[in-house]
Amino acid sequence: MKKGLLFLAAFLLLLVSGLFGYVLFSTGPALLFPQTPLPDIQARPEPQIIERGRYLFHGPAHCSQCHSGNDRDRPQDINNVPIGGGLELPVIPLGTFYARNLSSDEETGVGGIGATHLARTLQTGVMADDSLSFFVSQSAAFLSDEDIVAVISYMRTLAPVRREVQRGSFSLIGRFLFSFGLLPLEPRQSPTPVHVTDTTTPSLDRGRYLAENVMLCTFCHTEFDKVALQMTGPSGGGSLPDPSHGDDSDMEFVAPNLTAHPTGITGRLDENQFVARMQAGREFTSSIMPWENFAATTQNDLRSVYRYLRSLPEVDNEVGATYCRGHL
Repeated sequence: MKKGLLFLAAFLLLLVSGLFGYVLFSTGPALLFPQTPLPDIQARPEPQIIERGRYLFHGPAHCSQCHSGNDRDRPQDINNVPIGGGLELPVIPLGTFYARNLSSDEETGVGGIGATHLARTLQTGVMADDSLSFFVSQSAAFLSDEDIVAVISYMRTLAPVRREVQRGSFSLIGRFLFSFGLLPLEPRQSPTPVHVTDTTTPSLDRGRYLAENVMLCTFCHTEFDKVALQMTGPSGGGSLPDPSHGDDSDMEFVAPNLTAHPTGITGRLDENQFVARMQAGREFTSSIMPWENFAATTQNDLRSVYRYLRSLPEVDNEVGATYCRGHL
């Protein structure tokens, strides 16, 4: 009897060790996507293109929010911050990742990476070394080809910041889920969105492009399953609580309902009130939303976003206080 139990224990230990080894060593190669094609996109020197890239980078696409370092959750001058990366981006329970150094430093930044590789990363999440960036593939701005050209052209003008940023990694749970096909992680494959230029008057099409692809309003304000990697609630109807990333770790934020229902933001605020609120900036110091970037977005673009959000199907969802004590 005793020998049988010892044999069973040894067998289970061997099985678990083998499973652990499989998960540990199979995940890395599986997250390489060398066959992902490189787009025919290059940086351009025209001042108007670089200026549009600057506007997107520090404004609606909010690149500077995460890639400026470790102060995402505090007010900052987003137009004058070094873009050295390093912000820790935990995704519980999948792993911990870090915002990359996007400065023109050739060794620790992206100065030595070709424009076609940078464009592929922005389009698909596949980086220059063929590995997949979890955050870019899932939650970075998804720009039109024209806007990718503008952003890359602007990035080439960024001052070099010498800062080595550690690579992110999946947790054992994340590796397990991916190894057994339970985490559907792959390069972003949707066609790049059609470019919608800014106009002299607010445009519903421009609002859709900004809200869905650039500012990611509907992405953050919709319930999302972090394991299935898909939205589970109505578009723009409000999200589940997210723990504060600041010093107030016992608090949480809830992205409110954005629809035109009386319980939604665009149902409570008229267009002028919405624009004024966006331009006013953060109310809570540790707010997760990139308020500084959205406050730097033009009034015309904000009005376009408002009109698109008003066009979404109304959702009856009163989320209550958007900043509250975390649930234990």
